[in-house]
Amino acid sequence: MIVSITAELGLDIGENFAGGLGVLEGDKFYASARLGIDYAVITLFYRKGYTRKEDKQKELLSHVIKEWESEIEFNKKGKVKVEYLAYKLNTAKAIFVNVISPEWAKKLNEQLYIENSEEERFYKYLLLSKASEKYISQIIGWDKIKYVDLQEAYPSFLPLLRYFPRYRIIIHTPAPWGHPTFSAKFFKEEFGFEFPYDPVVMTEIGLSVATQGIVVSKKMIKHVSKVFPHHMHKIKAITNAVEIPRWRHPLLNNVKDLDDFIRKRKEIKKESLKKLGKESEKPVISWVRRITQYKRPEFILRLIDELKDDVIFIIGGKAHPFEYYGIELEKKFKDYAGTRNNVIYVPGVDINSMKLAIWSSDIWTFTPFSGWEASGTSFMKAGINGVPSVASRDGAVPEIIRDGYNGWLYGEDRDELLPLTSYDHEYEEFKKKIKEALNNYYEIGYNAYLTFSEFCSMDRLMREYVL
Repeated sequence: MIVSITAELGLDIGENFAGGLGVLEGDKFYASARLGIDYAVITLFYRKGYTRKEDKQKELLSHVIKEWESEIEFNKKGKVKVEYLAYKLNTAKAIFVNVISPEWAKKLNEQLYIENSEEERFYKYLLLSKASEKYISQIIGWDKIKYVDLQEAYPSFLPLLRYFPRYRIIIHTPAPWGHPTFSAKFFKEEFGFEFPYDPVVMTEIGLSVATQGIVVSKKMIKHVSKVFPHHMHKIKAITNAVEIPRWRHPLLNNVKDLDDFIRKRKEIKKESLKKLGKESEKPVISWVRRITQYKRPEFILRLIDELKDDVIFIIGGKAHPFEYYGIELEKKFKDYAGTRNNVIYVPGVDINSMKLAIWSSDIWTFTPFSGWEASGTSFMKAGINGVPSVASRDGAVPEIIRDGYNGWLYGEDRDELLPLTSYDHEYEEFKKKIKEALNNYYEIGYNAYLTFSEFCSMDRLMREYVL
C-alpha cells in the first residue's frame, strides 16, 4: 500500500485544493482506483475551501462517510477531537481530517493556505501529521505500507512523530515557498527539540529521514542539486503526468486519422465553448492556471491587446488571497472579459471549468518564467486532447514538446531562479510562435494527441512510483 500525505486534494467534487499539487494528487487517486493500486491519501478538510466556497465543500461532505473519530494531543495546546471522513473508489481511499473541537483548533482547517500567524501555520500542518500518524497506526497499520509519501515539505512533521524506514518526500517546486520554514522555538515548545539552526527548514527534515527524494521533472534535478547537494544520492526524477480518462474528452478515445481528429475537435470545441457562453468559429487561445507572477499572466493580456478581435481568448485562474500581484491581475482578467466581446473569463477554475477551457481551445499557452516551474501539467492535459501549446522551456516541457512538431517552444532554457524583476525579453518570440500556431494548430495538435498519451499518462507515473 502507498499512503500519501498532502496539504490539498483536488477531486471532482468540492474545492479542497488550490492548484497543481491538489489536482495532481487527485489524478493519482483516480489512477490508483482504476489500476487497482492499494492507495490512501490523507489531507485536511477545509470548511471554506481555498476561495471561501463553502457550498462546494458541502457538496464534498455529501459524498463522504464518517469512518472514525479520535483525539490527538498537542504538548502546548492540549487535546483536539477530530473526525476522519472517507471517500472510497475501488482500491483507493481519500481521508479528510476535520476538527470537531475545541474552537481554537477549528480555525486550523477553516481555509486552505490561509493562516493568521506563523504559530497557526505550524499547528495546522502539525495537526495534519498527528492525525495521519494516528490513522495509520490505528486503522491502516504501518506493517501494511510500502511507502509513505510526504507531498511537499509540510507533512515532514510526521517523521518527527514516528520512525518509518520507507518515507519518501516529493518536492513539487523549485521556488522558495516549496521549502517552508518555522521558528525553532515552536519545535522546542511542542517537542522539546533544540535544533542547531533557526529557522527550521521542513524540506531538510524530510530529506534527512526519507529513503528517497523525488522531484517532478528532470530539469528540477539541477535546481535541487544546488539547494540540497548533500542529499543528491537519494534524489531522482519522476516526471508528472495526468489521469487521461479524467481529462480527455470521450470523443477522442478512438481517433482514426487526421481528418477524423479535426472533425471531432471541431465538434468538441463547439459544444464546450457553448457551455462557456460563447458561439464562434474563430480560433481560441487560452491561459488558465493559478495566477501568480512567475507564470507571467501579463503575456496573455498583451496578446489580447495586440491580436484584438481576430481570436477568442479564454483566461482565468485563482490568485492567493494575500498575494497583491495575483489579486490585481485577477481584477484585470475580469475587466478584460467585461469590456471585450472576444474574451471569456473562467473564475476560480474548478475541475469542470478547467476541462471546458481545454476542450474549447485551439491553442494552449504555457508561460512560466523559465527556471521557476517544477513541471506543469496543464500543457499535458491540453496535449492529450490534441490542443497544442505555445510553451516556455520550463518544467517538464523540454521532455515532451518538440518545437514545430507537437507544440511550439520559445525563450531560454534556464536552470536557475533569476529574480522575477529581471528584464523579460521573451514576449516578442512568444507572439511570433502564436502567429505560427494560428496557421496549423490542427496538424500540430494531432501530433500532440499521438505523442503525449504514453509519457503523460498516470499509468507511466504510477508504475515508477510503485516500483
